[in-house]
Amino acid sequence: MIPESTIEEILNRVDIVELISASIPLKRQGRTYKALCPFHHEKTPSFVVSSERQIFHCFGCSAGGNALSFLMQYERMEFPEAIEALAKKAGVPLPQRASFNQQAQSQNAQIYKINEAAAEFYVNYLYSADGKAALAYLLARGITRETLQKFRIGFAPDKWDGLLTYLRGKRYTTAPIEKAGLIIPKDAGGYYDRFRGRIIIPVIDAKDRVVAFGARVLPAPSRAEGPVSGVTKQEEGMAKYVNSPETPVYTKGKILFGLSASSEAIRAADLTVIVEGYFDLIAMYQAGIKNVAAPCGTALTVEQIRLLKRYSQNVVMAYDADSAGQMAALRSLGPLAEEGMRVRVASLPGGYDPDSYARAFGREKFLELIASSKDVFDYKLGALKSRYNPANLSDKAAIASEMLSLIIKFNNEILKSAYLKKLAEGLKVDEGALLSELKKISARPQGAQAAGRTAAVHPVSPLLNSLPTERLLVKLMLEESEIIEHLKERIAPCDFRDSALSRIASRIFDLSGSGKKVDAKTIIGQFEDARMSKIICELTACEGPKVTDRHKLINDCIGRLKDDMRKIKQREISEQIRLAEASKNEFRLRELLTEFQSLSRTRKT
Repeated sequence: MIPESTIEEILNRVDIVELISASIPLKRQGRTYKALCPFHHEKTPSFVVSSERQIFHCFGCSAGGNALSFLMQYERMEFPEAIEALAKKAGVPLPQRASFNQQAQSQNAQIYKINEAAAEFYVNYLYSADGKAALAYLLARGITRETLQKFRIGFAPDKWDGLLTYLRGKRYTTAPIEKAGLIIPKDAGGYYDRFRGRIIIPVIDAKDRVVAFGARVLPAPSRAEGPVSGVTKQEEGMAKYVNSPETPVYTKGKILFGLSASSEAIRAADLTVIVEGYFDLIAMYQAGIKNVAAPCGTALTVEQIRLLKRYSQNVVMAYDADSAGQMAALRSLGPLAEEGMRVRVASLPGGYDPDSYARAFGREKFLELIASSKDVFDYKLGALKSRYNPANLSDKAAIASEMLSLIIKFNNEILKSAYLKKLAEGLKVDEGALLSELKKISARPQGAQAAGRTAAVHPVSPLLNSLPTERLLVKLMLEESEIIEHLKERIAPCDFRDSALSRIASRIFDLSGSGKKVDAKTIIGQFEDARMSKIICELTACEGPKVTDRHKLINDCIGRLKDDMRKIKQREISEQIRLAEASKNEFRLRELLTEFQSLSRTRKT
């Protein structure tokens, strides 16, 4: 575990304004800085950064926290990774024993090194005499040498142990090479290379680390790409692509191919073009459309969508024009809508994929294709109408059912209403009937669908139901640590009706009592529950009352808090008195009446 004092030192040395402004533009407004929130779509800035408090808070989606929280949310880092990054930035050494799993970290570090060595081996082999045919194929395909170097494309020798022999020569043992997914054990003992005689495309993460590989078989000489002399591998009878298995450093559903190269372009354009394949992305990038990403041989996952949301909430899907591409696009529409993404679909002409279209027509034509992309609703309805016959009643019902399953995933009620009306017009059915069917779907158990739905589009403030007096008291303690001991003598955490505020007050009293510093950025780190961080940030970011007599304000708050608790207690006793009267329990009744009168006298004093 990392000591609290070390985390506090790191947070004290890092300026949250400097940290956040490196990722999003901040504009000074009085004592704070404002920006459009990076965690949800908005047109009016509601994202506030306080240099004085060293916290951030969004009044639109309730995201909030300190510098560490921002790094974890914005960069999608786990706590160990984020604290290490901040420690490095702050120049604070972390204790060696602070590793959360040193053995796993050591193993992962070795896998990264092995992957890097393998990538270097494949690149060098592409430019060797034995890689001549593969290089000729790639160049004939229109990929420039500059692009080959940018994406570190290589070639695996057509040998059983070409890479294995090379890595052993680098003094790597077979166990970590196998864990990296680069070799496969033989039944009779020993190992052989996973990738042989294939073009190799490294998959690189956000930190420019090679985490996996995609491997394409060389096409047969008779293929349309043109003859390539010396090719020994034939595409027929072989899988076109072989990909790395999941490893300790690679989960295919959590990474997007090309994002390490395209993230800045996506931010600048505020748009991601999603394609299916490695060469689709490479061709588009080379053509000058750099705001592009691709899932790694898998259907688009919720984790990948949330990764994209760090850079933009706008998506255009550009999948192959064939039925498989259309089905893949349709499968992704629901999760994208459910995550609050604004989705459009570009329709490629028949016979083209993004790779061939980019090579044939270039950047401008592809940009026209993106500009003419269809709204997610229109695309799915059009696709369903081409598959079913809307004139047939059962087919019409099937179309409606599939469209309603998409509409229900939108969190915005205005969009739902507009799409219902549009569907009614498009299918020539009664809007009320569609609404009834939608309500039936809503009434069904949502299961994983509900669990995956983001709450960031129309959030409810975590403080909505808490009392103003309780909020103000906690806010004052977060901002003025000198009043904590005074309040501690007069109120207790149990005086707070809001359980979250009670927990915060309790932690403030504990830290103050042990002589530790109490402020918003420190308290945030005391809770694992993200909701608590949001509450603390909202309290700190909200403007407090303009008063000159702070002492009177505190006394008034304490008075109201005590009075509220007294009223609650009196209501409880009144209910118990009613029950005692009903049961004719005279002794209990006298006790309760005495207690009630005592509370009444307390009010007068």
